[in-house]
Amino acid sequence: MDITVRKLTPDLAEDYVCFFDATPHDVNVDEEKCYCVTWRDDASYAVDDSHWFPTREERRSRALQFVRDGHLQGYLAYQGKEIVGWCNANANCQACRDYLRAFWPMEENRPDVRIKSVFCFMIAPKVQRTGVATRLLEQVCRDAEEEGFDFVEAYAYDKFDTVPHDFRGPLTMYEQCGFTVFARREDKVVVRKALKKKADAACE
Repeated sequence: MDITVRKLTPDLAEDYVCFFDATPHDVNVDEEKCYCVTWRDDASYAVDDSHWFPTREERRSRALQFVRDGHLQGYLAYQGKEIVGWCNANANCQACRDYLRAFWPMEENRPDVRIKSVFCFMIAPKVQRTGVATRLLEQVCRDAEEEGFDFVEAYAYDKFDTVPHDFRGPLTMYEQCGFTVFARREDKVVVRKALKKKADAACE
């Protein structure tokens, strides 16, 4: 399958929201379309600390704003000119990690450890289970290594097929991409991938 992965940039804001407009995801209720506005960087939370906005229209408007301002970060997968996948991979997102800590067994934020967090995926139905999410995750890891991060981290379920919402990605995908389980609480796991350049530097 011919898939191109592109980092989300401000000029792609309209393409991004149109992908959410047209693509079924999560609970597949039109009014519940999320536009991925929860998972964004700390600078946006300093202005508005809301994790959720009450209407689809507001979430769409906020998403446009967050992408244009660089607060909502991640990668888009294209098949030709059509967007078929999205991965939210944010840095500088301690507010989101603090929010998740109530559910996942995450360590406290440490200023000496740089983490790129993978929060969610959305894949168009026609290309699901064809490796698009894996391609997105691989690009996250490559760029995070180049950008000097210590780890890429994600928050998954031990048994992906039994959870009501499937946007976090299966544990098996992370394991195939070199992630290992960092912590576990009941059916929730934190997975991490140590990045090679950091590991090499530590051995010098």
